Amino acid sequence: MKKIFSLLSLALLTMSAWGANTYVKVTSLGQLESGKHLILVNEGNSCAMGGLSGTSTPYGSAVAINIIDDVIDIEGTDVVELTFVDGWLNDDGVPEALITMGGDDAFLAWSSGNSLTTVEVCNTDNSLWIVSSTDDGFMLINLADNTRKLQYNASSPRFACYTSSQQPAVLYVEDASVAPPVTVAAPTLPESQEFENSLSVSITNNEEGADIMYALNDGEFTDYTEAFDITETTTVYAKAVKGDVESEVVSATYTKVEPVVLTKPYVKVNSVDELEVGKKYIIVNEERKLAMGEITGGSTHYGSRIEIPIVEDVAYIGGTDVVELTLGEGNMDVLGNATWTFEINGSGSYILWNSGNSLDAITGDGATGATGAQWIADATDDGIVLLNKSDNARKLQYNASSPRFACYTTSQQPAVLYVEYVPQEEEGIATLAEANALENDEAFEFSGNAVVTVHMNGYLFLRDESGFGQIRNVTEGEFENGQVLNPGWEAVKAGNDGWNWFTDAEGLSASGETNATLAAPIVLTAFPDESMLNAYVVIENQQPSGGFVPMPARSYKLPDGNTISKGEILWGVDADASRVPYNVYGIIVMGSDGTLMLNPVAFAEYVPEPTTLRGDVNDDGDVTVVDVTILIDYLLSGEGEINFDAADANLDEAVTVADVTAIIDFLLSGSWD
Repeated sequence: MKKIFSLLSLALLTMSAWGANTYVKVTSLGQLESGKHLILVNEGNSCAMGGLSGTSTPYGSAVAINIIDDVIDIEGTDVVELTFVDGWLNDDGVPEALITMGGDDAFLAWSSGNSLTTVEVCNTDNSLWIVSSTDDGFMLINLADNTRKLQYNASSPRFACYTSSQQPAVLYVEDASVAPPVTVAAPTLPESQEFENSLSVSITNNEEGADIMYALNDGEFTDYTEAFDITETTTVYAKAVKGDVESEVVSATYTKVEPVVLTKPYVKVNSVDELEVGKKYIIVNEERKLAMGEITGGSTHYGSRIEIPIVEDVAYIGGTDVVELTLGEGNMDVLGNATWTFEINGSGSYILWNSGNSLDAITGDGATGATGAQWIADATDDGIVLLNKSDNARKLQYNASSPRFACYTTSQQPAVLYVEYVPQEEEGIATLAEANALENDEAFEFSGNAVVTVHMNGYLFLRDESGFGQIRNVTEGEFENGQVLNPGWEAVKAGNDGWNWFTDAEGLSASGETNATLAAPIVLTAFPDESMLNAYVVIENQQPSGGFVPMPARSYKLPDGNTISKGEILWGVDADASRVPYNVYGIIVMGSDGTLMLNPVAFAEYVPEPTTLRGDVNDDGDVTVVDVTILIDYLLSGEGEINFDAADANLDEAVTVADVTAIIDFLLSGSWD
């Protein structure tokens, strides 16, 4: 056996430990010198072999790389680096090599099937590899079975040992004399999406000092300076240019669609008291966004299912075959239950249960005395459901297994009542913006949903999607933040001091629903404009003055360097002595001189967001093999400084050797799963 070149060892690192990150393709055995490092590359798919993964069938993972002018820079990747140690020609003149993986005593081997593995002792031909020159480059063939070639499988992206023909995995060798290829990061486009009328496209530059160019459809590239609007289906192409180097071209397609016209709105019935003779209702399964259609079927009749859009708790049935049920005259039965008939689509026929789970229809004359055509409205946590008077164990429900609406004694999915929405002009004011726009001293009825954001000192501060408003003289403790008010309350617009006030409110009540998003304050990071009048805001991380939350202070500092003055009106907010940073909560108001100010309503201690990075034992902002080493040293010696929260990598509230394993698994897989 003639020794001609060195053995290969392989170590998995996120970044090179040797400082040389540039690699060139191996074109001769003479490049395989002792101490050199190599990587396995599939050139066609621009990927290199990473760590071994998989359970029953381990394989080399695929790591994306850039190959520019036959040079690869692996810095910042999880590419596995091979250390070349020794090699020889066997008695037949075939070059053989030994590869270690993960350390000096973990030898890369072929185990069985297509699997790769590692062994601690190199005592079989499975851990020996033939270095074979091919038209594609130098590849590795297993000595135990020379039909087994280390290749790349593009269908199931991985590097493994195949007898079948896959794509080549060839050797690249480190070359410190070659400068890393100059690359330019491609810009980022918004994801491909549909739009209705127009869409603003903003291109993000990801390379400092680079210029961005873009093209529309088949047009020429031009300089990008600011966001632009498109009004037709368009494919946008973009690239970055820095000096003579260009990035790859990225693209996205934005497809114009016709606006969806939602007609015939229905809203959920929340109380039996809302049922009204002559109004129209539909039967809805909210979970699957289905409504009951025509009663059909053979021996067993049932209500068919119709898909409907439900947007912000409003169902729309325009253009569908949804059955509309008109509420007939109701009466009180001997048990005190109010019962009604429901006319089907104004046809003179009424919905009926007669036997089994079946639904049917009966004419008006027959419905008068038929208890099967009379229904008890029952208030449940899901909404208003219908029980049959003839057998109140029978409930009109939705069967998801045999998709249909029918009358069951067993528990199925809910079918609840929605009522036809009366147009806004008949219902009154539907948004706070409309209420704010009224003339002073004008009375109104509010038909929309508003969320309680602050209730303090007799003032009720409200928000909805349109704006803000406040109600005076509300009993203290009656409402909680986040509650949604029932529609139908009345008030008078009375705003003459920069505030939008509502007075003489009647009929205020909470619906039982909550909206945490609208109840949350807006974080004020810059000086507000007039669009934020009456906005509920929080200014974070204020520094105490003289050891106290500064109730007398006249201004608060904003992150953009500006300050906002305290308003002229105080709500009697007290603050405890404190020497810690705090948040101030308040309402944006306009002073008599026309300037915006803050009316403070509450203070709270500022608690910064946690910054611990899971697995970052040494707290250097990154998770690497160094963290593994430091944690092992700490566990062995009990000495040294570590970030205990970050070191608890398996989240079991203890720092043990199990956390070492968790961090290693993360480095190998790139995931904490």
